Amino acid sequence: MNLSIKYFTACLLLFIGFGAGAQHTDYKLISGEYYDWKKTMKPEKPWRRDYSQTVVMKLMLCTRDSVGGVKQVYLRFEDVLGQVKKLDRITIGIPKIIYLVGWQAAGHDSKYPSFTIVNDSLKRKQDRTALESLHWLIKEARKYNTTVSLHINLIDAFKDSPLWQVYDENNIIIKDKNGQPVPGEVFDGMQSYQIDYAQEWKTGYTVKRIDSLLSMLPELKEGGTIHVDAFHTIQPVRSKEIKDSIANPFLGTTLQEEAATQRKIFRYWRAHNIDVTSEGGMYWLRIDPFIGLQPMAWWYNAEEFEKSNWLGKPKDFKSLPANLYTGTPMHAEQEVKTDPENLSGLIKEFCTSVVPWYYANNTAVKKDKQIWELTGSNIFLPALWKANTIVAYSENGYSNRKWKLPSEWNSFKKVTATRLSVKKTVGRTVIPIVDGTITLKLEPGQAVIIQP
Repeated sequence: MNLSIKYFTACLLLFIGFGAGAQHTDYKLISGEYYDWKKTMKPEKPWRRDYSQTVVMKLMLCTRDSVGGVKQVYLRFEDVLGQVKKLDRITIGIPKIIYLVGWQAAGHDSKYPSFTIVNDSLKRKQDRTALESLHWLIKEARKYNTTVSLHINLIDAFKDSPLWQVYDENNIIIKDKNGQPVPGEVFDGMQSYQIDYAQEWKTGYTVKRIDSLLSMLPELKEGGTIHVDAFHTIQPVRSKEIKDSIANPFLGTTLQEEAATQRKIFRYWRAHNIDVTSEGGMYWLRIDPFIGLQPMAWWYNAEEFEKSNWLGKPKDFKSLPANLYTGTPMHAEQEVKTDPENLSGLIKEFCTSVVPWYYANNTAVKKDKQIWELTGSNIFLPALWKANTIVAYSENGYSNRKWKLPSEWNSFKKVTATRLSVKKTVGRTVIPIVDGTITLKLEPGQAVIIQP
């Protein structure tokens, strides 16, 4: 299929998708009002996923070059499943969400605002289309405690997009007072432009492109989550004529209107039973962190929430509960990109970051707290998502160290210590239980799973 046919197909899907979604939700009735989370300390609607007990990661699949073509393929869809299996092995089956970066068109930041071209470079040989391969990946990943979803972008637009002309003609692209598109950031050699959220919503194109994506990949509703990158309220590069309260000089759109439209967008996705996570929470390009509408931020920074001023911030603000707003303890994107074979560093990160994070966020009553250790160099903690499982890790190693076991294990006579590894074949040692304790030896950087 040549590029011109692909672009025509993308535009066609955009309009077909509008009809499919509109029958479920009248977007014109969706509110942009602020949600006061302080009244209940709960989200506006219960999250589809528990992000305080789920490891959220990204995988970079493909990057594009400066003229809109494929630059480098890191992982094809078939390769992604191999990484999913490894990640499931080293995380002992913990619930996981993986967002695919560069799944579309020619790779990351490619052909936006279009969402309906799947990257041909990522296709499996046995499939007719890359979309067919993506359907396959999402289905197969579920077998490994993993939800595969997408990393998308709602603010950036590029002139080589099949939707550029219609977005330009409808003044959805932010323009100066003379009606000329205002240049945004340059990404990998390509000039970006920014979208006026309010104008895109008013013209119906926000809903059209969301619905087109959901028509193409209905599995996203089953997964219940999507990641919107760079969901800023304020454009990173602003025209000199833009005043603090104005987002778009040509139409006079205000930052308050943009933030209100972002709330509508969150709610529209949620009307389709999909949570929207994002790159940031509270930072200099936002006036509202959207607490109660956004469950998770990739670069979650509790200090930014504490020191910044933001809409609805309590005078005595200290922190947010993890089940209302959180980050993720293990990104994995860079480690997989750098060393896809061995995933160097991820076992340590899992043991020293993920396991303590999950334990701290878990609201279940925890017994025998005094036996656990979670220092930076030594970990001896239960994997609470898996029955009768303890994770032991040592950065420097030790020999003949005694560990007390939970009282629930009193009926057991011995345990197995299985080495944590990305490989299928691992060492397993049987250790006797003596007076409720085991004696453990670990090499530097070694992790083991202890089970009865």
